[in-house]
Amino acid sequence: MNFALGVKNLSEANITAALEQISAKQMRCLMAKQLKAGKAHYKEEYLLGELMSQLGKDTAGTEQVATADGVGMAISDPTAIRALVNPEAKLGEVASPLKWISFMMALYYHGVPLSVCGKWFNVHKTTVLRWILGLTLSLWPLVSDLLTARVKGTIVYIDGKWIKIRGKWYYWFVVLDQQTALPIFAQLLKTRSRWACRSIGCHLKRLKIIPQVIITDGLSSYRYLLQSAKHITCLFHHQQGVSRWLKQNFTDEKEIAHRKSLMKRIFQTNYKRTVIRRLDAIKSIAQSLGITQWVQQTEEDLPKLIPAVGSQRIPATTNAIERFFRTFNRFYKVRCGFFSLISAKRELIFFLIMYLFVQQPHNKQAPIEAIIPTARGMPFYQFVNQPLKTVFGGQNVNQKVHMADFQPQHCMATQI
Repeated sequence: MNFALGVKNLSEANITAALEQISAKQMRCLMAKQLKAGKAHYKEEYLLGELMSQLGKDTAGTEQVATADGVGMAISDPTAIRALVNPEAKLGEVASPLKWISFMMALYYHGVPLSVCGKWFNVHKTTVLRWILGLTLSLWPLVSDLLTARVKGTIVYIDGKWIKIRGKWYYWFVVLDQQTALPIFAQLLKTRSRWACRSIGCHLKRLKIIPQVIITDGLSSYRYLLQSAKHITCLFHHQQGVSRWLKQNFTDEKEIAHRKSLMKRIFQTNYKRTVIRRLDAIKSIAQSLGITQWVQQTEEDLPKLIPAVGSQRIPATTNAIERFFRTFNRFYKVRCGFFSLISAKRELIFFLIMYLFVQQPHNKQAPIEAIIPTARGMPFYQFVNQPLKTVFGGQNVNQKVHMADFQPQHCMATQI
């Protein structure tokens, strides 16, 4: 373009910005006229000729260049990838490299540095990361299809976390199903504005997930997300807001303690009528206590707070998604931020896969078992939860040796 116009100051960014200024309506009118006249591709022959001539020039000097057979990493068969998440597949059907990469994924998820993994497997740490993320991106379409096909998402939690990427802060939104406690959608955005929340709603509709109830922490922009759904504010976050509001408006500790007990007591019940009666009672003395503004705000938020009081169907708090983010924090703190936006998205996908398949400490079950009870039979499930048995071929030591089998003098000798 610079050569054709005889200038030197045009760049790709300049041309892109100029093209974005062209109205789509004008382009449609112009293309309609050209199509009607049969001249829409009047330069096609010229472009093909130029491309073929350029291709001939580029390949003229590469005739003597050849690549050796077997150089590089072989691409895995898609059938072998699908076997990793097939409950009916046998461990022997999975190729050995996939077993070792699955084992690397388990090590990396639990905090083993890439440099250590590279030292153990005699490769560079970037090679280990490339293997891990390669298998992650191959598994994710299969796993996400399982989630969208088996999770309805009638009642969902929505929350997010700030993530630092190359010195800038981004917001990671996660939609968690209430019935299964599984993450059914996640998106990394630059802001948490109303437009960001609307984009999340559009993506959920494309996935054919239309929640009836959305439980949030009370962020104002969430009200623009699927406005047809019933929005519920977490009662725990509301109670936290009481303490925060009092500290901003009062300084005396005795005044704060007295008002806090009255204000928090409103929702400390399982009956909706009691909530309304207590709110009316504190409203009558709000002016003398100096909390009129808070009472007015609570009355405005009451339709989002009271449905969860005493309900057996709607949870009163967002504890489920808070537990999810506590697990993510343990994974994120080791990394201390991400290098780029692309690497961050890949690492987040890696976390989601491992979160679904790694057994939880409290019940020895993986979250994926909530929708697939036979998930324990999946080779990938066994590789990341029982690597010594499935990858190395070892056995459980408890099946062979028990501490009660040792003589007391032998135990004392081993401690010295």
